[in-house]
Amino acid sequence: MRSTNVLNDIRYENIHKHSKYSNIFTPDCVISPEDLAKRAVELGHKTLCTVEHGYAGNFYEYYDVAKKYGLKFIFGMEFYYVKDRFEKDKTNTHLLVLARNDRGRRALNRIMSESNKTGYYYKPRIDEELLFSLNPEDVLVTSACVASPVNKYKDYGDYFIRRCREHFKDNFYLEIQSHVHPVQEKYNKLIKYYHQKYDIPLIHANDTHYIYPEDAKDRDILLQGKGIFYDDEDGFMLDFPDSSTILQRYREQGVFSQADVIEAMKNTLVVDDFEEIVLNKDIKMPSLYPNLSHEEKVMKLKGIVGKEWNKDKQHIPKHRHKEYMEAIRFEMNIIEKTKMEDYFLLNYEVIKRAKEKGGVLTRTGRGSAPSFYLNKLLGFTEIDRLDSPITLYPTRFMSMSRILETKSLPDIDFNCANPEIFAEACKEVLGEDNVYFMTAFGTMKISAAFRNICRSEGLKMSEYNEIAKNLEEYESDRKWGKLIAKAKKHVGAIDSVSPHPCAYLLLDESISEEVGVIKVGNELCAVIDSYTSDVWKFLKNDFLKVTVWEIIADTFKLIGKPIPDIRELTRLVENNPKVWDLYEKGFTATLNQAGTDSGTPQVVQYKPQSIRELSAWVAAIRPSFQSMKQVFLNRQPFEYGIPEFDAILKEADNFVLYQENIMSTLVFSGFPEDETYGLLKAISKKVEGIIEPIHERFINGFVAKTQNEDNANKVWKIVEDAVGYGFNASHSLSVALDSIYGAYLKAEYPLEYYTVVLNIYEDDTKMTAKIMKELDYFGIKVSPIRFGKSKDHYSPDRDSLTIYKGLQSVKYLNSKIAMQLYELADKEYGSFLDLYMDILDNTSVNSKQMTILIKLDFFNDYGKQQHLLQAIEAVNSGKNRYSKTHTEKTKQKRIPLLREELNDIFTTEVEAVDIYEQVMFEKDVLGYATFTKPQVKPSYYVITEINTKWTPTITMYQIKTGIEEKLKMKKVNFLNDRGNPVINEGDIIRVEDTYERFKNKLVDGKWVQTEEVDKYLVSCTKFVKG
Repeated sequence: MRSTNVLNDIRYENIHKHSKYSNIFTPDCVISPEDLAKRAVELGHKTLCTVEHGYAGNFYEYYDVAKKYGLKFIFGMEFYYVKDRFEKDKTNTHLLVLARNDRGRRALNRIMSESNKTGYYYKPRIDEELLFSLNPEDVLVTSACVASPVNKYKDYGDYFIRRCREHFKDNFYLEIQSHVHPVQEKYNKLIKYYHQKYDIPLIHANDTHYIYPEDAKDRDILLQGKGIFYDDEDGFMLDFPDSSTILQRYREQGVFSQADVIEAMKNTLVVDDFEEIVLNKDIKMPSLYPNLSHEEKVMKLKGIVGKEWNKDKQHIPKHRHKEYMEAIRFEMNIIEKTKMEDYFLLNYEVIKRAKEKGGVLTRTGRGSAPSFYLNKLLGFTEIDRLDSPITLYPTRFMSMSRILETKSLPDIDFNCANPEIFAEACKEVLGEDNVYFMTAFGTMKISAAFRNICRSEGLKMSEYNEIAKNLEEYESDRKWGKLIAKAKKHVGAIDSVSPHPCAYLLLDESISEEVGVIKVGNELCAVIDSYTSDVWKFLKNDFLKVTVWEIIADTFKLIGKPIPDIRELTRLVENNPKVWDLYEKGFTATLNQAGTDSGTPQVVQYKPQSIRELSAWVAAIRPSFQSMKQVFLNRQPFEYGIPEFDAILKEADNFVLYQENIMSTLVFSGFPEDETYGLLKAISKKVEGIIEPIHERFINGFVAKTQNEDNANKVWKIVEDAVGYGFNASHSLSVALDSIYGAYLKAEYPLEYYTVVLNIYEDDTKMTAKIMKELDYFGIKVSPIRFGKSKDHYSPDRDSLTIYKGLQSVKYLNSKIAMQLYELADKEYGSFLDLYMDILDNTSVNSKQMTILIKLDFFNDYGKQQHLLQAIEAVNSGKNRYSKTHTEKTKQKRIPLLREELNDIFTTEVEAVDIYEQVMFEKDVLGYATFTKPQVKPSYYVITEINTKWTPTITMYQIKTGIEEKLKMKKVNFLNDRGNPVINEGDIIRVEDTYERFKNKLVDGKWVQTEEVDKYLVSCTKFVKG
């Protein structure tokens, strides 16, 4: 029962606890830092401690929660400890260390980071070297729980305790816990022995994993659902109890006197004496020039901008130079007034270095960054906002009001083909310990939580799988509703951790010390997620891998030309019908946005004819524009009938497609451009007291320009309705341009383009199928692997307009032998024997690989595969065997004999290849089959697989085309009168009769017909058992 008079109990502090953040190393908890804080306040405690397994969790969240509840922030970790972190020791004992001050916090982060860098073996482990590198004045160490090195290592406890006492002196404590359990009782007796022997003070710890005793079941469900059982903890009470409960448990345990226990509890109050650790939310902008003043750094940036402007103005008509200079001054003023020059100086060097290293940055951009002309001059984008087909506002990217009022940072997302090079450049520019991937914590969603609950209940997947897909429909169900309610308690529990897909933390001090670094998979990651970094004003750079730019870069490399800038691209596609025909005819596979299953029919419907139109199309197909989308796609005439407003919208075909359309309307009505982006959010929220003056100011400004109040009110209403779905114009333009780069290459260099995309999507069968369907339009053929043509990857043959498959993707083959064989193709061979001897003498191709190549018809110019297989067997192991290790004399003696032997082989008739065996062999080594006989009728198939678990499902390979499909077969048709299958794997059949039937789906306990169909085989004629 919970204490009702907790404030009169003996006060102690909970120095040893865990939350959901411990789950990244050991699935353990469902509680949050806030749950712990609420209980601490309930018990009259004064502190909140960050201790988690192996690290300090999200200590920034802990800090905020502590301040919210008026608690003192205590930084600590429960380390995994081994004697020597360089040894493969899986003991992974536990050791609790708290920071007495901020120096201690940074020191704990330092050794934690090092344990991940050099001590990781199943867990990140500190050792004696790291532990005793800590300044004893800055930390407090306890012997921890039953997993302590004192308990887990034989004949180590005495040495370890003496060493800790000698090093940490009064800042070393022996930890005791109150669990009424034989394992804990035995360990407490050991601790009591050392306490009496060395007069080392005791300190109480809870090892909290949940709040109240009845919450233990929630943790048990989490663990059981994941198939985890901690035998040592079975029976431990890992709650957050009041002090009277703790005293009662120790009495039941019977190891320590009440005086000892009270002293141990009061010793937890040592945290009251810890220095206050202060973390701030000031902007943490790294600087490459910490010794320069703000003014000096601004002058440095202006010098760079001036140099780059002198280059760019060569491509701009002189009569527009003044306009550009004004734009530069306007944007430079924003940077100077917001003191953000370090951001641009840093990224200028990073991007420049990355490009020098071969990094490919998109010529376009992402988000609002292309709206800033300085971003073009500094190399972050090629889009020139002053020469854009649609209006781009620089304040959409960065404004004085937004940066200064919200204390936010500029944020450019860098799309690139090879992000790892940009990360390397960051480290070269800023420092090795100053750039790391951010961490992404995966949290349990309701569906995953429900599945975990069901597993813990022992239910079979077949029972709950369909329910998990439609939980809302079962919340009131008598059986499933209870499980769904249980699952909701687990929503938000951390169940995975990964490197962030693209975000890197940048800091000009040691990240290992300030933030901490953990090993996630093979990556070292800063212990901070993207959201937390935004809240705490850290700088993050997003380097996002964009496949379309990998395609663009690789294709231009293959054709031997540089990637044109956007000005040049615009000239290349402006009046080029071959490019725009691709969109009209739907040949859009792999093109950005237009190549998706939903995008292709919509771009065919709209038929864009310019960059401006394609940009508008990108904005129009998003869900929020649904109500007007068909009007737009069908190019139906549309206008609002308000001349001034329609004129503003002209570039968007009279639709409110972009946020910038609304910003233009606000500027027209008298608002400064600097304010307009902030006004979009204010208008969308419609907060009373804020919206009224904006409305009044808008009406007055519009009327002043038009002298028409009715129209002013109509436009205001349109703005109010549209503000929530306006799209970012610079992002839309970037997406469109990314698509057009690909379309230009596909139209003008189709052979090279398709070679590149086939290589990139080599493992994606669905995309490969899309690509293959387009090749006929360009007269391109794809050939299986062939000697003299195939390299390691797909490669083009311009003379025959053929793309040859590469060898590397074939099972058991590799890039090395592919290129060795390709080099041999330059030689002339009089016979297969001459070729094979050269292969044996000068390549690393082994007999297994040779067999695979022959069975894939790689050497079909030299004969049938059956002849070639017999030939290599004769050469490898026949009576006249040939080996490169033979002496020259032996070789010369045997070669004439081999020629005679192989001549006999090649002139002997052989049986045809078994179709089933050939198809199955190809599926094994290629992942699919290519064998076909085009002259055979389409009704002939070979059976490659039969699944009889439920309704028999027949996998059938069409011999004419090589297309594989699955048909079901009712058992009445599948079995003969004796109960035996009428067809078997390997049979060649002629299909006689089939039909289609709609699939059914279980909804609310009832089977409902869907739009999907199953195809059924009714009858067939069997010809051969393969």
